[in-house]
Formats: sequence, structure tokens, C-alpha cells
Amino acid sequence: MSEPAMALASDRVLDDVRAMLPELSRGAAEVELNGSVDARVLRSLDRAGFFGLLRPVSRGGLEADPVEFFRGVRLLSRACLATGWVASLFGAHEWHLAIFDERAQDEVRAGGPGTYLASSYTPGGQLVPVPGGYRLTGRWRTSTGIAHASWALLGSLLLDDDGRPVDFVSALVPATDYVVEQTWDPTGLRGVGADGLAVRDAFVPAYRTFGSTERTQQQDIASAAALAPLYRMPYATVHTHAVAAPLIGAAEGAYDALVADRPEVAAVPAVTRALTDVHASWLQLTRNLGTLHEHARANDPHDNGLAIRARRDQVLAVERSVRAIGVFLDAAGEEALDRRHPLQRAWRDAQVAITNAANAVEETLSIYGRWAYGMDIADRWW
Repeated sequence: MSEPAMALASDRVLDDVRAMLPELSRGAAEVELNGSVDARVLRSLDRAGFFGLLRPVSRGGLEADPVEFFRGVRLLSRACLATGWVASLFGAHEWHLAIFDERAQDEVRAGGPGTYLASSYTPGGQLVPVPGGYRLTGRWRTSTGIAHASWALLGSLLLDDDGRPVDFVSALVPATDYVVEQTWDPTGLRGVGADGLAVRDAFVPAYRTFGSTERTQQQDIASAAALAPLYRMPYATVHTHAVAAPLIGAAEGAYDALVADRPEVAAVPAVTRALTDVHASWLQLTRNLGTLHEHARANDPHDNGLAIRARRDQVLAVERSVRAIGVFLDAAGEEALDRRHPLQRAWRDAQVAITNAANAVEETLSIYGRWAYGMDIADRWW
């Protein structure tokens, strides 16, 4: 598919997303109450091609510009942060799957439409070597949208023959190999249904693991030359931006809810300043993503500085968006005290969303500062 054709197809996907927004807004309170995104909404997004935006063309996807994918996430999150959050992660996992072994991709794609991948990248499991692969056992505390998923990407420690950890690996596991544990009941972001899961002594073929060797190959010029440009993007960038773009959309949705009730507060300087911060954050993120994508198109050497700056801007976008939602809630006054008010929900959701490990503001800024000063940061999760 040519680039103009892909761009046109992406535009059609986003048009379908926009058509869904009024209904998503009306149902957002129910999503929170039910503790789960509506499966019908996920099916509609799947039919529209949203989850195929970051999927390879060879697998029926669009290999779209990553900015277009996150533009869709931003739109969904303006209407319902929980839906945008789940859709963002499910879509980002399509990107991760695309850099797995072809055999792993074949197995997942054999499930057809409605096959979603969840994840828990924290190292909750252990992989013990056996002939042909590994035996996996572990427990993971949270996994967004796990009830809707057919597969899960699970962070695990790879052990050597003496039982010592030698690598941090993502293991791709089918739903038949894990048990969902219904534990998710937070103050905010209830609708993402991030329950836990457990695996006991499941066999994982070696080709269904992705560790340091695969990460190095994905960013090596010679090894990555066979990959489409989208899949030469820095490994961590797609993952971390997947939990930042939803908060930008949520902040914009909170502003919309505020001025719908009290249009006069749009003239309040603090409100204007907060909204400007959100818009500036989006411009930073899209600039960084665009530049990184251009580097990938040219198969340039991996630019650690650009990747780290993108990580810095990503966490600052989260911080500004959460702060803006607080400003909008304060400006709304007593009218927003009702628990079902969109601003109340946005504020509660944001408090939980910022606790995601990829949104750790102070830690990430410290990494950036050490790098800028020329110190060794020894951290691949940029």
C-alpha cells in the first residue's frame, strides 16, 4: 500500500472514531460503574480498523504513522478515558507483536478479528529453560483490559540453569495458560478492568519471548533494515506514549465538560493557561514522534538523546494534563461535586493513571538530567 493510500485509510479510521464519540461520552459513567469497557465498543473499533493502525500491512494492518494512532487515542480519551486507555494499550501491543518472531505473529493472528493482546510488563514471572523454550510461573498484579484479551505479554525474569536471573523478557502467553484474578477496584480508572492474572508452569516456546537480544536487534541498523520504518521506532517510545496520549485527551474532555456547564470560566486566566499547557504537550509529543519516525524511515543510527528527550516530554505531558484537570475541576465549583459528573470522573481517573510506572515524572526527569550532564543512566526504559 502506498503512503497516500495508507494516509487515506488512516483518515477513514479516525472518521469512524469521531462518529463514535457522542455515544462514548454518554456511556462513560456506566463504564466506570461496570468496571469494564463495553465489549461492543472494542468490536466497533476493531471493525473500523483502529487496532490495525500499528499492525503490519502483511498482517492486514495499515502500518500507519504513529501520530495518527495517538491522534485516535486522544479523541477516544476526550470522550471516555477508560476506553481510550484500553484502546491505546491494545493498539500499542499490536506494534510490539510486529517485532516478535513470525511464528508468534502467526499464532496470534490465527484468532482472527477480536483477538486482543493485554500486558503486564512488570517482572512478575520466572522462565525456566526446558527443551524448545521455557516453563513460566508467576503472578501479575494488574493487566489493563485482561478480560477482553486472548493473549497477554507478561514481563518475566529469565533464569539460567543454576536459577540465576540473566535477562528481563516479555513472554507471549495465550488466555488458556493464565487465570484472571478479579482484584481491580481502585478509586479511579475503574473502567480499564486491570485485574491481575496468574500462570502456573505453562510452556512458552522460545519464539514467543522477547528479551534483550531482540531489543538490541530491533534497534541495530543492520538487523532492523528488514523491518518497516514503523517497527524501527525506539522500543520504549510507543509503550510509554500509550499511557500519555490518553491523559492529554482526558484533559481536553474535562475542559469541554467545564465550558459546557460554565462557559464564562473559559475567560479565567488559570483555565486558559492550563489548556495551553495541554495543547503544548500534544505539540511536543507529535513533534518527537514525527522526528523519531523520520529517523526510522532513513534507518539512521538510534539517537539516544532524542529518545530520552521524547521520554522527558512524555512524562511532562502527563503531569501537565493531570494538573490541568485539577484546575478545571476547581473552576467548575459545586456543580462538579456529583460523583457522576465528567470532571469528577476525569480527576479520579487521572490520579490513578499518573501512578503507572511509565508515567513516573520525578524518576524520568532524574534520568534525563543525568543524561544531559553526561552521566551514565544505565536505563533502557526511556
